[in-house]
Amino acid sequence: MKSFKVELKKCKRSGVLELLPMIGILGALYALANFIIRKNTLLNLPLPPMVVLLTQIYGMIMVLNMFGIIVATTLTYNIEFRGNAIKKIYMLPFKTSSVFSSKFLILFVLLALCIVLQNSALAIIGNIYLPTGTFELSTLLKYTGYIFITSLPVLSFMLLISSRCENIWYSLGIGVAGFFSGMAMALSDTSIFLMNPFVLMTKPAVASNLNMDMNVIIIALIETVIFYVIGWAISKNRHYE
Repeated sequence: MKSFKVELKKCKRSGVLELLPMIGILGALYALANFIIRKNTLLNLPLPPMVVLLTQIYGMIMVLNMFGIIVATTLTYNIEFRGNAIKKIYMLPFKTSSVFSSKFLILFVLLALCIVLQNSALAIIGNIYLPTGTFELSTLLKYTGYIFITSLPVLSFMLLISSRCENIWYSLGIGVAGFFSGMAMALSDTSIFLMNPFVLMTKPAVASNLNMDMNVIIIALIETVIFYVIGWAISKNRHYE
């Protein structure tokens, strides 16, 4: 608990606590503005209204979320590397592995808040603008869970990378490269590409229907756990030079 409170204060100082909620608000505003401006065009597409609502808007929101995760994970460890603060942590009275786990928990909650804000905007749009009787709250809730789960591998992977890269630009560069690789591979049906966490996060954005791929969900959960365990284990057993 002591470690978590310390990490919460550090995340506040680094701006991480505000970043992801701001991304959530920005994504919500984008969704509202986009649908209001393009309402007639979107609703005239040969797709069910719920499919239009959830698949035609999420693309840009996904980009915002991905870069939000990349920047947030980088900032949360950058404060540790400034002034060699990470080395001094080993002299403090708590486990060093708790630093990684506390950061992950904070970012996990912030990402959930971000996605809830964005999908609340979709709920407002659905209630107001979709034809009567076509908005399905249960479908929106399932879709919200789906995009949250597929975002977690990027979160745990980037936190792992950021915990090992003292130069902020290395972490950002890997994140940007991951983004472009995800965009390039997401349209392919090649199963091996699902090993790329950025592909998993991009999958809902390139889908033309609301079918939630169970393979994607399972792999996303497995990768999240793997990256988290690796990051936790390294932070526990390996000291920074």
